[in-house]
Amino acid sequence: MKRLVGVLSIFLILVASTFGATKITVWAMGEEAKSLDKLAQLFMQEYPEYEVNVQAIPWANAYDKILTGIAGRQVPDVAQMGTTWMAPFGSMGAFEDLTPYIQKSEIVKPENFFEGAWQTGTVDGNQLGIPWYVDTRALYYRTDLLSEVGYDHAPQNWDELYDAAKKLTEKGKYGITLYQPQDNYQVLMPFVWQNGGDIVDSNGKVIVDQPEFVEAFAYYTRFFTEKLAPIGGGGNLFQDFASGDTPMFFSGPWMVTMIRDQVPQIKGKWDVALMPQKKTRTSFMGGSDLVIFRDSKNKEGAWKFIEFLSRPDIQVKWYQIVSALPSVQAAWDDPILQQDPMIKVFGEQLNDAKAPVNIPQFQEISVSMDRRVEEAIYGRKTPEQAAKDLKNDIEKILR
Repeated sequence: MKRLVGVLSIFLILVASTFGATKITVWAMGEEAKSLDKLAQLFMQEYPEYEVNVQAIPWANAYDKILTGIAGRQVPDVAQMGTTWMAPFGSMGAFEDLTPYIQKSEIVKPENFFEGAWQTGTVDGNQLGIPWYVDTRALYYRTDLLSEVGYDHAPQNWDELYDAAKKLTEKGKYGITLYQPQDNYQVLMPFVWQNGGDIVDSNGKVIVDQPEFVEAFAYYTRFFTEKLAPIGGGGNLFQDFASGDTPMFFSGPWMVTMIRDQVPQIKGKWDVALMPQKKTRTSFMGGSDLVIFRDSKNKEGAWKFIEFLSRPDIQVKWYQIVSALPSVQAAWDDPILQQDPMIKVFGEQLNDAKAPVNIPQFQEISVSMDRRVEEAIYGRKTPEQAAKDLKNDIEKILR
């Protein structure tokens, strides 16, 4: 019976193609682009009146290609959009406002998604993107080495994280690694959010010189100035984690499988935990959104495809294909996501995760943040002075 249904579905697709199926063009990037056709095939089986054409674009070329497409009005119907790209392109008026579609939808509703993920698609009060998949950061730690310094649990708060890092450093090379060569703001900002700070307030005022930001910046900087964390980021993260040279670090869910595969010798000696708490446990929210271009030639079909990708069952299937975490909360109830306790931690962390401020100038701001962070961790400026300079930088960028 299943085989008959499959044959019939293929027949309907061929018939629709012969008599002119409505085409939906999709631009996608990276590993997602290589695998999205598998979901497109499922979509066409359910909706044989549509033909989905997925075009793969390398991440390195994607920004310029999208920009050129917008300028020449040669854009797809649907596109994968990195969360930090939503504001730059959205502010150009390139994306369709999806609010009217959402109001009529039984599948795409704000309450169905993680709040932090939903906000990544909001630009200037308009919902221009729908969260496709998400990622967030959690604490990876060596359970055996922490046990040796008196911790039978992961550090639960800022004091414990610092204390554990200090004790681990006394026994080994470093206690933790926090630095990354690019986009270092992704490591710093969770500490800022956990302390109640941010880059700008709700009125757009720059607040990086306020106590909440400066205190978090000073806390973060301390790990470097006291040599509890390597400034250069260390060597090979997997080998350093396995050897105990850096027994704690923050990263995303993709590292679970990579650690299991690359350093199987430490099986049973490591785990994943929620972010340490100050006022909150807020972590970084990343991932990709789905958008419809204003110049799309098939907005109805584009929306139907987005709805399809937003169904809990399809989100679970996508996780099975590329290990991308579902943005839809109901998908996390599936046994496939519940069976791995480490992945479950990321599902819990997503309830307290946040994306950077969604403004067109954020890329410039992030570059300035990385520069000021570097000045502080190398001791060239105090965190207070670096924060003041950062405020001046951002105010100039926003003028």
